[in-house]
Amino acid sequence: MNMRIINILVFAIFVSGCAGSAMPNFYNGKYYMAGDSNCRYMRQLEDNKIMCSDSSGKEIGYREAMTDQQLQMYMHQQSIDQANAAMYLQYMQQNTPVNCSSYAVGSTVQTNCF
Repeated sequence: MNMRIINILVFAIFVSGCAGSAMPNFYNGKYYMAGDSNCRYMRQLEDNKIMCSDSSGKEIGYREAMTDQQLQMYMHQQSIDQANAAMYLQYMQQNTPVNCSSYAVGSTVQTNCF
């Protein structure tokens, strides 16, 4: 497989993170860390508290709303992760080795590099 394609796939996985990870979800006017396997569904318990259920509807436990500071820190970390991934991809594209193969076609030799 072409090294550039591999690098792009690594970049995409790095940026997207784990698809099953909790992330801030806006629910009834507040943000809650949810979306992971233990908090697939939410139900309001109190003003700042939700009950989390798994994909089968089994209640797992409660989570409290994120503070403004927690939400800002989460978003800041996401921007750092994206910047790091972009720098990694740029580095890999600049330092990708070139692979060449030569083969004979009639009396000429052709070389393909990628």
